[in-house]
Amino acid sequence: MPAPNLHQKPAPPHQGVALKGATWQWFDDMKAVPWDTWSGLPGPTAYLDPRYFQAMSGHGKVHCRIGMLHDRDGRCVGGIQMQSVLSESRNPGDHLEVSMGVRLFMGLLQPGGRPFRFRTLVAGQGLGTGEHTFRWEPKVAMEDRIRFTEQAFEECAEHWGIRVWMAKDFGPELDTAIAPLWSMKWQRATFDPVMVTPLDPTWTDREQWMEALRTKARTKVRSILARNANVQLERVTDTAQLRALGPDLIALYEQVYGRASIVMGGLEAFDFAHLAEQWGDDFLLVTHHLEGRMVGFHCGLHLAEAEGMAGTVEAYYVGFEPDLNKECAIYQRMLIEFIEWGISKRASRVVMGRTAMEIKSTLGALPMPMSTYVHIRLPLAMPFIRWMIRRSPPHPFKPRKAWRAEWMHRWTAEGFQFNSPVPPGPGR
Repeated sequence: MPAPNLHQKPAPPHQGVALKGATWQWFDDMKAVPWDTWSGLPGPTAYLDPRYFQAMSGHGKVHCRIGMLHDRDGRCVGGIQMQSVLSESRNPGDHLEVSMGVRLFMGLLQPGGRPFRFRTLVAGQGLGTGEHTFRWEPKVAMEDRIRFTEQAFEECAEHWGIRVWMAKDFGPELDTAIAPLWSMKWQRATFDPVMVTPLDPTWTDREQWMEALRTKARTKVRSILARNANVQLERVTDTAQLRALGPDLIALYEQVYGRASIVMGGLEAFDFAHLAEQWGDDFLLVTHHLEGRMVGFHCGLHLAEAEGMAGTVEAYYVGFEPDLNKECAIYQRMLIEFIEWGISKRASRVVMGRTAMEIKSTLGALPMPMSTYVHIRLPLAMPFIRWMIRRSPPHPFKPRKAWRAEWMHRWTAEGFQFNSPVPPGPGR
């Protein structure tokens, strides 16, 4: 089984690839994209799936643009997703070890704690974490991949008029391959790792997953289920019902996501119905009810087996009433439900995102470090960004040991690591 955190694997340079005269072709209308050609490129992920882009069409906070690179002979050798994302910076100290100097500067940008709003040009996924940036034919040399990614930024920045750029996210192996290839204007940054729960695709129920956990972790799962016993769950698939529920789901979502230090994009009320229309049974939305009142929801995406790799479940977004979480373990139950859905889909992993790392690790999620490259086209901005990134490392985190030893050996052999490796220096 391939290493589970890699979607785009480094390939050796290929002599004779006609990329000297290659050009990007851009699509702003998702109905006009030649999806058969796009889907023929290696590296499928849920956030690079045509269904996702079609569901996001018309979104107000996140505008998607598809680029397809054609060599001088007209062959498509690569594809990239670029997004214009409405971003808000609130309190970075919630997720980074921010120095006093950074706190003072952010106070100047955000007087009275008001959000600092701006548009960000993102190569990759603004609403999710992982290697969802581009798709390349294996013959394309790594230096060409980065060269044309930078060219894509130039062309899309001119199209949208955006000065803040982010290329995200890259796991350890891919990051090692591309880190020396970016031009000097970029700054490498690391944030909290993405938490991923590995699964055995042969499992058929929750008990088999629990049997692979240590006694303390199994006790934790039983405690969560007991505390959550009075909460009723309902899967919603009807698109008309999802449209009607949209505003209430967003209100719950804002109670969680709205507290994040940096908010990139965000869901809108019609997203749930659009995702259900495009994804069908591969979209999950479950509502949580206590005494007849909706107190939470969770939703996710499933990408079926592709290119010899078992399927992946992406925990997309959740919403709940925080005041009830301590008593009813609503969020922890959602994590268990994502794992159970992954088991029912015979998936090889559940991608749980960056937040609540310790809670996720108690259920078997393992950290995978991700790197991002940042550039700001403003006079004197980059020296400050370099200084701020160096002064604001991610919070230290040590995951809990949830897996029994034999299973931890297996996950390690498949590319997972119990402890996130110490990332390289902060970049140029």
